[in-house]
Amino acid sequence: MKFGKQLILRAADPKWSQYYMDYKMLKKFIRISYNELKEKNYSHEILKNIDNEFFKHLMHELEKIDDRYCFIEKSATELLEKLDELWNDEMPDVELNEWRKSLLQVITTLEELQEYVQINMVAIVKIKKKYDKNVKKKKKKKKKGKKRDLNQKFFFNNDRFLSNNLPAKALLNLLKTEEGSNEMNINYSPMTSKMDKYITPNLHFGTYKQDIGFDDKELLSLTSKFKFAMMDINECLLNKARELWRKRTPPPEVPEGCPNIKLLTLDDSEIPTTTSLDLESLPRGRISKLWISLIEDALKPLSVPVLVARGVKHGPVVGLTCALHGNEVNGIRVVHRLYQSELNPESLHGTIVAVIVANIQGFLSSSRGFESQDLNRLMPGKKNGSTSQQYAYNLIERIVKKFDYLIDLHTASKGRVNSLYVRANMLDDRTRKMAVLQNPQIIVHNTGPDGSLRSAAMAVSIPSITIGNPSIFQKRFVKNALLGVSNIISHLAMIPDEHQQAEFKPVICDKSYWIFTTKGGILTSVIPEVNTWVRKGDVIATIHSIFGQLIETYTAPEDCIIVGKEIDPVASSGTTL
Repeated sequence: MKFGKQLILRAADPKWSQYYMDYKMLKKFIRISYNELKEKNYSHEILKNIDNEFFKHLMHELEKIDDRYCFIEKSATELLEKLDELWNDEMPDVELNEWRKSLLQVITTLEELQEYVQINMVAIVKIKKKYDKNVKKKKKKKKKGKKRDLNQKFFFNNDRFLSNNLPAKALLNLLKTEEGSNEMNINYSPMTSKMDKYITPNLHFGTYKQDIGFDDKELLSLTSKFKFAMMDINECLLNKARELWRKRTPPPEVPEGCPNIKLLTLDDSEIPTTTSLDLESLPRGRISKLWISLIEDALKPLSVPVLVARGVKHGPVVGLTCALHGNEVNGIRVVHRLYQSELNPESLHGTIVAVIVANIQGFLSSSRGFESQDLNRLMPGKKNGSTSQQYAYNLIERIVKKFDYLIDLHTASKGRVNSLYVRANMLDDRTRKMAVLQNPQIIVHNTGPDGSLRSAAMAVSIPSITIGNPSIFQKRFVKNALLGVSNIISHLAMIPDEHQQAEFKPVICDKSYWIFTTKGGILTSVIPEVNTWVRKGDVIATIHSIFGQLIETYTAPEDCIIVGKEIDPVASSGTTL
C-alpha cells in the first residue's frame, strides 16, 4: 500500500487526525511545482520561489506536529505527577479503580503519542525524497554537463540550522532506509504559530545553481529543533508511567487455600462439563479446564475444550479461539505455549479464555467446515436454525459474549501456505492497536466479512482481530504469534511484561483477494513466495495440461504483496492461485 494510504489509516482516530502531517497537500504542491518547472524550462527564479514555498509549507507542518506533541506531553506529565501524589495505600476500592483507570489512560495516550511521532517522522523523510526526486533531481538532469560540488547545497544563514549535533535518532535511522520503501517501522495541541522563534532563512546557492533543496543533514538539523524529534523524552515519560503502574499494582498475595497451578494435572475424566462459560464460578489465581456443551448429536452432547486463566485481580477478559476451521490447528500450539510457559494466574489482572477447538466436528474429521458449511460465514447463527446455525449461535451466546476482546487464530487451508498476517479494522482505534501489537508480516485492513466470527463479535462491541498462520506447526511462526498475543495482554496491563519488538516491519494492505484459475490442469508453479512483492504484469503462475502442454499463464493484475498461495498441483477451473 502506498504510504499516503497507510497514513490515512494510521491517522483515522479523530483525536489525532488533524495533527498529522498534511502529506496529501505537500504531494500536491510538489506535483504542481514540477509541472511549473517544466513549463518554465527550469528557471532559476522559479526554483528559488519553489524552494521558499516548500520550506514554508514544511515548517508549518513541523510546527503543527510539535504543537500537538508538546500539548499531549505536558498534559500527560502533569496528570502523571498528580496521580503519583494522589496515591494512598488505604485508598477505597472505588477510588483505587478510578486511579488505575486514569493511569491506564495516561499509558495508552503516551503509546499513541509514540506512534504519532514515529509515523510523522516517516512522513517527513518520504516527502523530502519526493521533493528531491521531482524538483531537485530534475534540475540536476538539466545541468548534467557541469561538475558538481556535493557540499555546495543551499544552506540557511542562521547557524542554528547548520548544527547537526542535536539528537534525532529516530529520524536519522529513517534517513538511512532504502529510498522508495513503502514500509513503516512502527515501534511503538492546540495549534499556535512558532515562526517568530525562527529566523526566516535567506537561501544561498553554491557555485552551481542546479544545487537546490536541503540535504539530509540539513533536514535532520532542522527537525531536531523541535521537541517531538527527541524521542528519548517520550520514551522516558512512558517508562515512568509503566514503572508507576508496576510499583502501585504489585502482584497480589494468593488467597489462602488457593492451589498451586503446578498441581493442576487433572485427568480428562475429572474435567467438568457445563453448558455455558460462567467465569464467576471459577476460582481466582488458577487455571481451570472445562468442556462446554453447545449442541447434542444423536448420542451425546457436542462440547468444546476450554482453558480459563482467572487472575486474582480484576481486569479485562481476553478470548482466544482456535480451529474455527477444523483443519486449521496452528493456534492450538500457541495456546499450549501461552498457558504452559507465559501465564501465571497468581499475578494476572483479568481473565484469559482459550477455546482450544471451536469446530469440534471439523477437527475430528480433519476438514474445514461443520457439516460441509463454513462456520466462519454462519455467525452469529440462529437459535432455532439448522444444526450448524445452532452450533454457531451457542458458540457466540454461551462463550464469546463473555469476552471483552477476541483474538481468532487461523491457519492456511489444506493445499495453501500463508504469511503471518492479521485481518483487522484499521479505522477502529482498539483493533488497530491489537493488530500492530500482534507483530505480523502483513496487516489486511477490512471490517470482517458477513457471517464471520470477527464481524459478529465486533457487532456486539467486542474488539476482534483474526490472525492467519502457515498450515503446519512451524516454530518461528508459533513463536511470533505467541509474542503478539503476549504483547496484547501486556498492553491491556494484564501482565507486567513489557512489549517486545517485532521481527518484521508490517505491510498494511487496504484490501486483499484471491486470483482464480480459468482452466483446469496441473498447477506447475506459483512463482512468488509469500510475503514478497510483485509488479503488475509479472508472471505469477502457470498451468499445464496432463500431457505437459502449457495452457495458461497468469500475471499479477497490479503491484501487490503475496499474502498466501496455493501449493496443491491439482487444479480445476476456479481453483485459487
